[in-house]
This record gives sequence, structure tokens and C-alpha cells, in this order.
Amino acid sequence: MIVGACMLEFHLPACRSLKQKRMFLNRLKGRVSSRFNVAIAEVDHHDLWQRSTVAVVSVSTEQAHLDALFEKVVREAERAGDGELLRYEVEYL
Repeated sequence: MIVGACMLEFHLPACRSLKQKRMFLNRLKGRVSSRFNVAIAEVDHHDLWQRSTVAVVSVSTEQAHLDALFEKVVREAERAGDGELLRYEVEYL
């Protein structure tokens, strides 16, 4: 069993409040979790309006499967309307 975690860091220039940030994150989390059947949660920058880091986690028997999955997740995150994906990092446990 391999556990993979993909950390995605966003800059949210259009957000002017935590409420707008929460709306962006809810749309992103709903789209990614339903489309790719992964767990997703905000893990850093909780108090900042224009910045967020989310973690996407999945379990598989093969690392290649997780690599392909996280590539799709990153492509979807890059298309997130109001957010700009600054960087991402993938870790395996």
C-alpha cells in the first residue's frame, strides 16, 4: 500500500475576504474530490485572504497510478478560475 499526498499552494488575487477564499476552496474541493475520488483539505494559510495550501491524498497499490492521478489533479488545479497555482509537491509514505 502506498499513500500519496500532493500539496498545492495557491495565490488568490481576486479574494478580498475569507468568505471569498472559502467559496473558491469549496468549489475546488468539490470538483477535485468528486472527479478524482480523493481526500482534499486546506492545511496552511488559514488566516490569509489571498493565499492557501491544500493537500490532496490518495491510496493505491502502485506509485505509477498515484503519479498519473496527481498529474490530473494538478492540471485541474491550474484551471481553477480565481486562483493561481504557485507550486505543488508530491510525497509518498
